[in-house]
Amino acid sequence: MDIFDLLFGWGGQAMQLTFQYGFILKEEDFLELTDEQYVQFHIKMGECNEKIFLIAPADPRNAIEADSTKLPIVTESQKDAFLEAAKDIEKYCEGKDFHTDEEKLRFAARHMPNVFSKGSKYEKYSKFTVTKRQKGK
Repeated sequence: MDIFDLLFGWGGQAMQLTFQYGFILKEEDFLELTDEQYVQFHIKMGECNEKIFLIAPADPRNAIEADSTKLPIVTESQKDAFLEAAKDIEKYCEGKDFHTDEEKLRFAARHMPNVFSKGSKYEKYSKFTVTKRQKGK
């Protein structure tokens, strides 16, 4: 994931949502909409020139808190951003002996800018704070 996408594109949002969800998304956690679901999606949201996926974690312990009016639906490029975020987290954890996503996310939160884990249960592990420089200082 390039730095521009991480800071300004879907990459950064995907990284933030990964910390919010509390688990690292994998390819098998995305289900493409059925033909009927595509029809319903197009009626509600209009045309989209990408494939559309529902986030449906394969591991039943990984549940996404969503209210009944908002299903976790993403485009193919958003899905790719989640998978890139997962790769980046795995790079941070390379060479370490972690057994769970929980351990990996805690470790990553300590080594990544706090903007990614802010508002999640991993925020308390963050040690790398990014602040906006004030004028005149």
